[in-house]
Amino acid sequence: MSFYSFIEMLIIMFALLSIEYSNGQVSFNESFMTLNNAVRTSNAGIPGSWVSDLFYQALSNFTIRHVENTDCLKQVEIYDNSLRNYTSWAVRMSESWNRYPVGILTGNKYQMGVYDECVDVHRPIRGQYCLSEIKLLPLTGKDYSFNRTENLDDFGNNHAWKTILGWVDYPDQVQRNSLNLGICIPSSCSASDLQKSLQNELDKVFLPEQFKAVVNVNPLLCTVSEDMYPHNTAYYVTNIIFGAILLICGAATAHHYVALSCQQKKNQGEKEVPKSCFYIFSFIHSGKFLLNYNKENEFNVLNGLKAIIMLPILLGHRFMYLVGNPIINPKFIEHIYLHGRDIYLTCMNLTDPFFFITGFLIYTTLVPMFKKLKKESILVKLITPIVYRIIRILPAYCAMMAITAHIVPHLGDGPLWSYKTWDEAEICKNYWWTNMLFISNLIDSKYECLIVSWYISCDIQFCILGVIIVYIYTKNIKFGIGLIIAMLGVSMSVPFIITILTKREGIIKILLPFLENTRYSATFNESYRASYMRAFPFFTGIAIGVIIDKLKENKVKFSQMTVYAGTFTIAVICMWVQFYGAIFYKRDRPYYVLEQALYSTLNHCTWVIFFAWVFLCHFTSGYGLLTKFLNNRFIVPMGRLSYSVFLVNLTIMMISQSRLRTPNYLSKRTVIDAWMYDTLKSYLMGLILFMVIEAPAGSLASKFFKRK
Repeated sequence: MSFYSFIEMLIIMFALLSIEYSNGQVSFNESFMTLNNAVRTSNAGIPGSWVSDLFYQALSNFTIRHVENTDCLKQVEIYDNSLRNYTSWAVRMSESWNRYPVGILTGNKYQMGVYDECVDVHRPIRGQYCLSEIKLLPLTGKDYSFNRTENLDDFGNNHAWKTILGWVDYPDQVQRNSLNLGICIPSSCSASDLQKSLQNELDKVFLPEQFKAVVNVNPLLCTVSEDMYPHNTAYYVTNIIFGAILLICGAATAHHYVALSCQQKKNQGEKEVPKSCFYIFSFIHSGKFLLNYNKENEFNVLNGLKAIIMLPILLGHRFMYLVGNPIINPKFIEHIYLHGRDIYLTCMNLTDPFFFITGFLIYTTLVPMFKKLKKESILVKLITPIVYRIIRILPAYCAMMAITAHIVPHLGDGPLWSYKTWDEAEICKNYWWTNMLFISNLIDSKYECLIVSWYISCDIQFCILGVIIVYIYTKNIKFGIGLIIAMLGVSMSVPFIITILTKREGIIKILLPFLENTRYSATFNESYRASYMRAFPFFTGIAIGVIIDKLKENKVKFSQMTVYAGTFTIAVICMWVQFYGAIFYKRDRPYYVLEQALYSTLNHCTWVIFFAWVFLCHFTSGYGLLTKFLNNRFIVPMGRLSYSVFLVNLTIMMISQSRLRTPNYLSKRTVIDAWMYDTLKSYLMGLILFMVIEAPAGSLASKFFKRK
């Protein structure tokens, strides 16, 4: 085609288009309107403004109105007049909270504002910070559903409003139709005053758009700067008791130190002063007990294993508190649910090794006692070790209950402080007796004082059964072995049968509702805490004790090749079974009752079988370098602190998180940093609890029961 032909064609096309435009203007407009109407039809029922704009319309001039609280209305009038005059204190209250929410589609549901700017206002009225909850719900029966994608960076072509109006409460994603908004109001106004006024203002804007904003304001989420928890008699008595204990320990330590110094000056051969019950309370005595180390003691490895297991447990607890509290980037946890880590998703059985170790220790300590010929009744023989264990456990346990109930609520402040700590305190005040009776795992978890108390209740319940079984074994070995095998069979069958009959999940899923409020999780309440669902590790510990004794009697030893090859093989198999549980997190996966029941049984075998092999190898053949790693002067004392650390760690983490003013930003680094920081604090507080309460109580119990 020549250049001139090309120019000619362009001129003709331009002329035709000009004629089309001039003669067909009506046709073009009609086409455009048709297209526009089609778009409007597809978006019918969807608001014309974005949700943040609607919130701003409702909240830009928000103040509490139309309530019956006259004191509140008087202070609101003072506040409004001062705000119009730009008085500093009123402007501080006004600017401390956000009217225009941001990041709603990313799951940034906590719009917390600046807490301290609000509550630091004291005159002429006091600022009160309230964290309200607002849920957005469509009024009509219109279908706003949309297809979720597993690619969290693929937003699709859905209308943004559908993400909110069509949201379903997915357990693996933070709700996008819910908002927690911090608001600063005068202190004389109540939570109900704010809820009523806020609901009225939002209804004016949201109802014309054919959906509703449902407001809820919990009174515990309305706070001022001062400590509002009552300083009652129990608070002062608790402080006096702990003060007296510290005074006794301090006096005993000083006297012990002076006695040791005087004895050294006399150049006597023995440096230890005569033993006295008073010195049991000495920090010197408790420190020696903690740091005591005998390299030849083969049971040191148990303390080493306790210390190692405690670290991932603390990591899991810290992560639970990070995710269960306000976060600014939910994508971090949502990505984990979709793409791993399998060890995190399936780690809720990490306490099984502790039950296993308990069973093993009950066997190894009680068999020699029961074999001794003593003229004691059977009842005394059975009750004595149970009472001894209870006395060892109870003092530190009671101390943590008292601290949680009467001291912790006074230790901090923040938007969430009252909501998080006051409830724990009230539960302990009302249901402490279930802990004392070791039945806290048998009542609803909503009423469980100390969320870790289920473990201690299980421990004592297992201890009672273990004492009876070991006694029967020492009197009739064949019958005892048969009984142990029967208990193993029953403990494996019970989770399987219960899962089939109740159609429960075979795994404790650590999804967002569980992390946000563990107490209200049905699976945690019914399956996780029940001793009959967790008995297999304990009875396996007893069985391994029997097997090790038999192997030692026959002088059976494994070669190092067998030890390490067996360890590797068993570890691979157990980890495969463990990580299989991650498949249950897949979205829309059908429920297969047999699969769930089988996994609910095998889930409590993974760590236990691995540790059973480790114990068999260690107590018969040794582990070489691994034994040295688990048996040294540093790790053995850490293992002795495990019980105290287990008691204090969740309280430490609750205090850390309840003080936050802004949502957490989650990343691998922030999780590790928080874990390391609170692990250090947990061990420091655990050390104090051990030195002041646990060690003296244990020494007194040992002295009374004539144990070493």
